[in-house]
Amino acid sequence: MKKESFRFIFPVFLFAADVVVIFSSFLLAYWVRFHSPFTKIVPVTKGIPPLSFYLYGSIFVVVVWVAVFNAYGLYKSTRPKTAFDEFYLLAKSATLGFLMVLAFTFFYRGTSYSRATLVTSLILGILLLFAERRLMAKAERHFTKRGYGVKKAVIVGTGEMAFSLFKRWKENSQIGYQLIGLIKGGSEHENKGDFTSVTDIPVLGTLDDLSRIIREKDVELVVLALPLSFHHKIMEIILSCEDLKVEFQIVPDLVEIMTARAKVLSLDGIPLISLGRTPLEGWNKVVKRSLDLVVSSIGLVLLSPVFAILAILIKLDSKGPVFYKQERLGRDGKRFVQYKFRSMIENAEEKTGPTFATEDDPRRTKVGAFMRRNNLDELPQLFNVLKGDMSLVGPRPERKFFVDKFKEGIPRYFLRHKVKSGITGWAQINGLRGNTSIEERTKYDLFYVENWSLAFDIKILLLTLRDWFSSQNAY
Repeated sequence: MKKESFRFIFPVFLFAADVVVIFSSFLLAYWVRFHSPFTKIVPVTKGIPPLSFYLYGSIFVVVVWVAVFNAYGLYKSTRPKTAFDEFYLLAKSATLGFLMVLAFTFFYRGTSYSRATLVTSLILGILLLFAERRLMAKAERHFTKRGYGVKKAVIVGTGEMAFSLFKRWKENSQIGYQLIGLIKGGSEHENKGDFTSVTDIPVLGTLDDLSRIIREKDVELVVLALPLSFHHKIMEIILSCEDLKVEFQIVPDLVEIMTARAKVLSLDGIPLISLGRTPLEGWNKVVKRSLDLVVSSIGLVLLSPVFAILAILIKLDSKGPVFYKQERLGRDGKRFVQYKFRSMIENAEEKTGPTFATEDDPRRTKVGAFMRRNNLDELPQLFNVLKGDMSLVGPRPERKFFVDKFKEGIPRYFLRHKVKSGITGWAQINGLRGNTSIEERTKYDLFYVENWSLAFDIKILLLTLRDWFSSQNAY
């Protein structure tokens, strides 16, 4: 098999594997319902239908499911790469396919399929498809590392954006791009740092050499990672290479745009790009608040024994109150009192003033160090969520001292206050908590603000639970 053709052949194999798994899961569900030991628990009372009846039905199920999978982009090269995202999208797609099949069986009176069999096929289908796709992902990574289906790419730019993009490429080798070098954009903004001293990726030349480099290196993808001040050159660059059959991708300036969610609008045929709107408005606010109320209420009830034990340990360990109360800024800069279990000595900032906690911070108590390592000091914030001061998920709240400091030096920093602060957030599950880069945290916070969805919240909560006892920078 030619290495270039792998990217076209692999989706075909993936499609074929899905067909086999969906077909098998439907027939396995038939066996579970009518022939397995499960029938002793739920007896079959209306007789066992012939296998051929379900064989014909499985063809319809396969067609519907793969059609839905295709609509959700599960056969594209841009499909999810992480296990969590893959499982979520599979579950969502399979559930929609299941509902469509269920609707057909309801309206089509010529046949009557067992509802238990259909539900079982959904559960088995999701689990087996996830296992199959994890195996296929490993196979894809194996071939990708050996150059199969890889696009040769260059980055135009040698500044902060290009460096950030390169780091992501290096950490995710399975994305299918072979970065062969960088092209200097010639911007003063770019050349503030020496990119070549940080990486071993060669700088191939300047923009004047781009056409020649594309021909000589068989480049298939050119990524333009240039600052906004350079936007007037972008169309000129693209037009100069229009006869070379090369794909262009444009990376927005991370400093000036901050991962804003862009929405393409049309006004009398003129395309407009809308930035900075948050989806967390209207009905979505009600949905998010409902999730907060349900989870915080259940959490406080289930964790009440943990609260009692920690309260006793805190009192036995050091003098001072059990809870630590501190004023923070939440949505729209509104002040509120945040609750935490006290993890430091009383009046810890009396001499130092407001400051971030550091590793091996001498102000911590013994119990406090344990609670901070395991994120237990944050649990009382469930009361803040129940009151409505905070949400389960959102940007972490800061004190006014730090907010005033950060908003002066970080573009769009205060926009993170367009939503309620959260116990956990997109920045935190990406390792940006505690004494880490405020600029990087802000980028992740703004991405969350402008890309909110209920599924996004649930994803962050599940990832938080997964990483609960292994968080970095928790001190």
